[in-house]
Amino acid sequence: MNTEKHRRLYRRIVGKALLLLFLLYCGIPLLEHPAKADSSDSVLEILVRLESSYAKVNDYVAIFRKQERVNRTLLPEKTFFVKFQKPTKVYMKWIEKPPKETEALYVEGGYDNKVIVHRTGIPGVETLSLDPKGLIAMRNNRHPITELGFGFLIKELRRNLEMALCNRELQIIKLSDELFEGRPATILEVKANPCAGHEYYASHMICHIDKELCLPVGVSFFDEREELFEKYSFTEVKLNVGLTEKDFSRDNGEYRFLCPR
Repeated sequence: MNTEKHRRLYRRIVGKALLLLFLLYCGIPLLEHPAKADSSDSVLEILVRLESSYAKVNDYVAIFRKQERVNRTLLPEKTFFVKFQKPTKVYMKWIEKPPKETEALYVEGGYDNKVIVHRTGIPGVETLSLDPKGLIAMRNNRHPITELGFGFLIKELRRNLEMALCNRELQIIKLSDELFEGRPATILEVKANPCAGHEYYASHMICHIDKELCLPVGVSFFDEREELFEKYSFTEVKLNVGLTEKDFSRDNGEYRFLCPR
């Protein structure tokens, strides 16, 4: 057996051991209800694979779609072209009909940690430098630009799924293979059935995981009334394309940012 096979076997054994310890710690029965234990084990394995896959990602470009409920109103879906680089560098360009020059740029630690926004069609306003969590930047948004991307989604999934498993409140509705946007994917649909005052980010979650990328390319969150409050998807994803400082520079000639106010 070569060295690489030894490493894969070691990682598999360690991964199984960690999952077993987690299930035992949470008090999830392993022998009394074997089917339930297998499902729990599969959910945790999925989380581990997502985190492992994302750890290998340095940057990506994608078409990002989002639909959010803000102030009890489900807003229309919005579409963006996105560039992302770790730790948190984001360039977004709205894809609208009719087209408008609307762009946003955020670089962690750069530009005074402000999000630079350019939008045509607003008299007297070309480029603004905004607090990413301030009232203007957060208007009609549930999350700031600092929380965009695969990393944030994976963290939310782990936090909620682990909590529901530990509390024995996770109901696995569906775990199977199906297409998502024409690509092979795994669908994980779960519900959290809280008791004893436990609170979850979402009571009902549907996640599509691209089989090749092993990343959550489609996620929908529903509240306790079964109302959709967040829906996100990534298509045309290209990983590790070698984005540079120019891609996240206000001075990039392909962008329309002026000197921010």
